[in-house]
Amino acid sequence: MNRLMTAGMILIVCFLHGCDNGSELTLTGSGTIEATEVMVSAKTRGEVVRIVFNEGDSVEKGDILAEIDVEQLALQKNVTAAGLSELDWNEKIIRKDMETSSEGVKQAEVTLANVEKNRTRTANLLKDNAATQERMDSIETERELAVSRLRAAEKNHDGLKTRLQSLTATREKIEANLGLLDNQIADGIIESPLNGVVIEKFIEQGEVVNFGIPICTVAELSSVWLTIYVGEEDLGKTALGGKARVHIDSHPERVFEGTVTWISPEAEFTPKNVQTKESRVDLVYAVKITIDNNEGIFKIGMPADAYIEGL
Repeated sequence: MNRLMTAGMILIVCFLHGCDNGSELTLTGSGTIEATEVMVSAKTRGEVVRIVFNEGDSVEKGDILAEIDVEQLALQKNVTAAGLSELDWNEKIIRKDMETSSEGVKQAEVTLANVEKNRTRTANLLKDNAATQERMDSIETERELAVSRLRAAEKNHDGLKTRLQSLTATREKIEANLGLLDNQIADGIIESPLNGVVIEKFIEQGEVVNFGIPICTVAELSSVWLTIYVGEEDLGKTALGGKARVHIDSHPERVFEGTVTWISPEAEFTPKNVQTKESRVDLVYAVKITIDNNEGIFKIGMPADAYIEGL
């Protein structure tokens, strides 16, 4: 027992004075362990019909956490899809009619062109007294009839084209609605947004949730961080990438390595939760120390002390 206590004292001495490389380690500050937390919320309204997680479960990105009943949305999609089928049928008929009307326009154009040729020839013969005015009047009547038939054929074709354009617009609207319904149906499946651990559960199977209602909180715990605060006089003695050592009460015999990954570019008043009342008016800079947590030792909210080499 005495040997164990002696070994622990030696470890703490080395921890404080950097006996592994001769560098000085000064207690820079204390804080609590933090991690990336994502509150997973419902994206649609409905009854929660399945929950496949418990607090403490490890999950991977994309894993299903829960399912919300979207049967009404599925039925609405079927009705909308039926409208698309009807539109397909009408569009097929109109396209066939347009082929026929297009041929009608071509025939009317050919008829009018022949009448125009006959009219020109008859007009020349009339000048030479080789044709009668009655014949010329008859051809004029044929021309007016040919022009009328061509206009009618073109109008019919343009009307079919307008109807087809209207159906195309309707199709785009229906397809957009189907896409929206597909997204809403997919929203009924609640998936984990990251690799992590479920740390809090907010709903139970059978409950009815609305859009935005929290389902659970997932935390990425493989890497955590600790934020401490240093005064301006010590700020120049540390830098990004600098080494740090972290100590926690639950494992007093161990020293955990960390890395300085962020230094605040702006000074702030000392946070009340990490300093004495007398020093709260001091300006300090936040320093973030990231720690590997593959062993799962560090927990969110756990108090910790940080020591940075060179301070």
